[in-house]
Amino acid sequence: MISLPWTVMAGELIMMCQHDGKFAAIRMNRGHDFSTVIHKICARWSDLDPDSVILNYSLNDTEHIILDNDDDLTTMFQNAEHAGIDDIMIMVRDGAKFFMAEDVQVTPTAKSDTGKGKQTMIVDDDDVIPSFCSHKKVKLLSSDWSDGITTVGQRFEGGASDFKNVLRKFAIERGFEYTLAKNDKVRVTAHCKYRTVKKCMWHIHARIMPGNEYFHILAMDLAHTCGFAVRTLTNPHATAELVADLVGDDVRGKHQTRPVDVVKGIKRDYGINISYHQAWWGIEKARGLVFGDYVKSFSCLKWYVGAAKSTNPGSHIDLESDEETKRFKRLFVAFGACVQGFNHCRPLIFLDAAHLKGRYRGTIMAATGKNGNQGIFPICFAIVDGETYENWRWFLEHLRSILMPGRGITFISDRHTGLLMARRDIFPESGHGYCLLHLKRNLRDHLKGTTRAYRERVVSEFVRCAFAPTREIFHQNMTKLLSRDDGKVVEFLTNLRYENWSNAFFRGQRYGEMTSNVAESFNAWIEAERHLPITILVDELRKKIMNLMSERREEASKWGCQICPEMDKRMRASFNESRTWVVSAAGDGVYEVHSFPNVTVDIIRRICSCQKWQLTGFPCSHAVIVLSSSGKDMSEYVDPYYFSQTFRASYSNSIHPIPTVWMPERPVDEDFLLPPLCKKPPGRPKNKRIPSRGENVTFIRCGRCGKMGKHNRQTCKDAM
Repeated sequence: MISLPWTVMAGELIMMCQHDGKFAAIRMNRGHDFSTVIHKICARWSDLDPDSVILNYSLNDTEHIILDNDDDLTTMFQNAEHAGIDDIMIMVRDGAKFFMAEDVQVTPTAKSDTGKGKQTMIVDDDDVIPSFCSHKKVKLLSSDWSDGITTVGQRFEGGASDFKNVLRKFAIERGFEYTLAKNDKVRVTAHCKYRTVKKCMWHIHARIMPGNEYFHILAMDLAHTCGFAVRTLTNPHATAELVADLVGDDVRGKHQTRPVDVVKGIKRDYGINISYHQAWWGIEKARGLVFGDYVKSFSCLKWYVGAAKSTNPGSHIDLESDEETKRFKRLFVAFGACVQGFNHCRPLIFLDAAHLKGRYRGTIMAATGKNGNQGIFPICFAIVDGETYENWRWFLEHLRSILMPGRGITFISDRHTGLLMARRDIFPESGHGYCLLHLKRNLRDHLKGTTRAYRERVVSEFVRCAFAPTREIFHQNMTKLLSRDDGKVVEFLTNLRYENWSNAFFRGQRYGEMTSNVAESFNAWIEAERHLPITILVDELRKKIMNLMSERREEASKWGCQICPEMDKRMRASFNESRTWVVSAAGDGVYEVHSFPNVTVDIIRRICSCQKWQLTGFPCSHAVIVLSSSGKDMSEYVDPYYFSQTFRASYSNSIHPIPTVWMPERPVDEDFLLPPLCKKPPGRPKNKRIPSRGENVTFIRCGRCGKMGKHNRQTCKDAM
C-alpha cells in the first residue's frame, strides 16, 4: 500500500490512476458520480476520449474489477471502507486504441494449481466482452439459505416445523431434492432423492431432545455423489409453506396481498418460479398464521364484545347466536364516539351492504354519515349472513336505538328490496332518496336494444328531471323525456315514485346529495379488511375508525377559519363567480341579483329563486354576492353543521384501544361459538357489484335446491 503524505478525510478515497506508465493521484468522495471520475482522469491525460475510457481496479484477492457506472463506484467505496483502506489503484486504458489497433496482442496470464488431480486453468484477464452487455449485479435474498445447515448438534428452537423450513430453503439454494423417510413432531430424516438410483449417500437426521424440547441435528452427510447440483428456477420444495414464510410480513402490512404480486416478488427477490396456485395457498396459510384461524375467530367474539363495551363506554354492540346449535347469526357494532359524533353531523345517512371475502360467506351492512368538511363519518356496521329484509330490519332497529330521539333523518341508498321495505317499517316518516348513479345504470339496462345515442339522450333528460329545482321545471323536462318514448321509459318510471329521486318532489332535506357515493367510498375504504376472520375484521375496522377520528381531530385543531376549509373554498369560488353581478335591494331582506337571468334572494327566509340554497343548505352564488354587498356576516347564514367548531365537536370523543393481551388462549365453554353453516364455495370470489333493484337479472333453477334464483349447484348456500 502506498504511504500518502496527506490526510484523507472521512468518506474520501485517493484513486492512484495509472495510464501509459504514468501515475496521478485523484481525490474523490462519496458525493461524486462516475462522470466526475472520468472528467478528472481526462483532465490529467488530454489524449483520452471520455467515451472510450476503460477503468479496472483490484482489491484484496479480486483482480480486474470493472468500474463502469455509478453503482460500480458506490460498490468500490463500500469495499474500500470495509477493507479499511484510503487509497486504491486504478488501471486506466484507452478503449478506442485497445479495440481498433491491428497489432493488439493480448497476453493471457495463467493461474495453475499444482496440486494432485487438479488441472491448469487459463484465465483471460483482459476479457472485456461482458462490458458490452453489463448487468447490475443483484444479491438475492436467498443467498444466505445455503448456510442454513452447518454442523451436527445445530439447534432449532421452533421444533420440527422450524427445522423443515430451514432444510427446505437449504435444498432450494444448494440445488438438490430430497425425500422424507421419517417425518413427525419428534424426528425428521431426509435422504437424497437419488439415494436408490444413484446410490447418493446425502442424508440428515434430527430429532427433539427431551432436556430442552428443541430440535437438534444428530447425524448428517452433506456430500452429494449423484452429480453436480445446479440450482434451478423451479423446485418441488418451493411449497405453499415456504411462500407463507416469505410473505408473512407482507400479508400483515397489506391485508389484500394478490397472488400475482407474490409470484413476481418471489421471482425478483429470490429467483424462484412458483405457480399462481402455490402463491394463492401460500397467502392463505400466511393469513392463518398472522390473523389466526377463521373457525377459532368466532369463539373470540363474545370475549371481544365484552372487552369493547368495557373499554368504550356508550357503545352499542349486540351479538346474536343460535342457542341450540351455538352458531353465529349476526353482530351489530356502534362505538360510542361514533354515536355521539354523528349528533354534530348533518341528519343524512347513507346505507349500503357489501359481501365479505373470507372463508365463510357473509355481508357487512354499514350506515355512514358526512361531516361538515364533506368527508365520510362511519356511524355503525353489522355482519350478517345476507342482505335480506329480516337483516335490514334488524339493522335499522338497532340504528334507530342509537339515534337522537325526534331527530329527522334522511336516507340515501340503492333500491334493494329488503332495504326499502325495512326502511318504510322502521323509519316511516323519514325521506328516502334513491342513488341517481344506480338509477342511471338501471335505465340504461332497461333500454337495451336501442341505439347508444338514444339511450344517452334519455338518460341525460332523466338526470335533468332529477336535478330540477321546481315542479314546473321538472314537468318541462319530463315532457321532453317522454316526447320520443316508445313505452320503455314509462315502464321504467311506473314503480318509481317522484319523491324518491327528484329534487322537486323530495320530502325532507337532502343537502344536495344525489348519489350514495359516500357508502360506496366506505365499502372501498374497508375492502382490504373484508377477507379477515370475523374478530380480526371487527378489530381492524375499529382501528381504522379510531385512527380516522384521531387524524381528523388533530387536523381540525390547526384550522383557523370559522367555516370548514372545504366549504370555505366553495364560498370563495361562489364569490369569484358572482363578483361582477349587480345587487338591488327591495326591502325586508329581499334583494334582486342581476345575473342574467335575474334572481330573487330572501336572506331572512334563506331562499333563492334558483333553489340551490334550499336544496343544499349552503348559500349559493347569488346569496353570497347579496350578503357581501349588504355587509352581512356570511357565517350567520351558514348552517352550523359546516362550522369548524361543530366539526371539532363531532370528533371530540375517542375510540379506545382493546388490548388483546387480555384475550384468553382458549375460550371458556360459555363463550364457544361456531361459524355459520354457509361456507365459501370453491373458485375465485365474485368481483362484480351486487345488482340493485330494477336491474335486469336472469333467474335460473338451481340443480341442488330446485329453487329459482341467481345461483347454481356450485354456489348454492341452502343447508341440505
